[in-house]
Amino acid sequence: MRKFFFIIPALWLLVGTLLPARTCGEVKVTVGFWNVENLFDTIPSLFHDDRNYTPGGLYRWGAERYGQKLRNLARVIDAMALDVLGLAEVEGEAALRDLVTILGTDYNWIYRTTRDYRGINVVLLYKGDKFIPSEIRQIPSPARREFLYVRGELAGERVDLVVCHLPSQMNTHDLRVKAMGALYAFADSLRRADREARLIIMGDFNADPSERVMRRHFHTGNRATNDARFLFSPLYHFYKSGYGSYVYRDRWHLYDNIFLSNSFNAEGGRLRYAHSGIFLRDWMLADGSTVLRRGYPLRTFSGGVYLGGYSDHLPVWVEFRQELNKLP
Repeated sequence: MRKFFFIIPALWLLVGTLLPARTCGEVKVTVGFWNVENLFDTIPSLFHDDRNYTPGGLYRWGAERYGQKLRNLARVIDAMALDVLGLAEVEGEAALRDLVTILGTDYNWIYRTTRDYRGINVVLLYKGDKFIPSEIRQIPSPARREFLYVRGELAGERVDLVVCHLPSQMNTHDLRVKAMGALYAFADSLRRADREARLIIMGDFNADPSERVMRRHFHTGNRATNDARFLFSPLYHFYKSGYGSYVYRDRWHLYDNIFLSNSFNAEGGRLRYAHSGIFLRDWMLADGSTVLRRGYPLRTFSGGVYLGGYSDHLPVWVEFRQELNKLP
């Protein structure tokens, strides 16, 4: 337990700040992902089960609590000010519109409804001067939460983005393996169609990089080492050092992750991977005055008790850079 309390200050120092561009001769682009923990509006749905998140439901989800949730999320998103941001657990486009309306950062959005029985879906926010989408579609998943695929130009270079939310640990191992396999198979199809494809796969994988369900498809180190595993996670070294995006029983887990294709490590003037991190501020963490342990991400509810926090997950991000005099 003592070790846990020392982790949080170190984590803030290591990964709490997005780094500025080093020179005016560089293009800097930032991409991130955040599971925002049940962003539901207050209106009962006819198409999915949101009964707990209504004014008369279990969580008494009325205008005051909903408004506080929106303001909390906006505070974090504006503090990050990323160029492209994937979100998970957004109930619908109405809730997304309410969130974007109060943001200080100007974002466009891409949203598609999935078959998830609770109605929580993934979203892509992006700044129109940094990312221009050209193709949008959903990729089938055995777990009902379809993957969101967006092809476009990121700082003038073509990239393929996938935002996903994989089945939780409460689902069967077989379902989790099938969903992970479907995600990898789609990424591999993009690579086979174009060996130089620049892929960014981000989401809540509900698995640590060391778990077998992950290792059978995704390389865990800082660079993919063979053709069969062409995706790597630049965040892996944080996990190896004991940091993560989600806490369970005093242990940090890196469930939220970003995988990149090896093409982002290539030499030359193209957009290259530069930095990565887990974003947090001290006000995003519990201080020990509630039912949550000190240092846990300050979430909205814990055990049915309303805390009025941000999310039970922390955002993750990567930064790409390109020297202006090396643009193609």
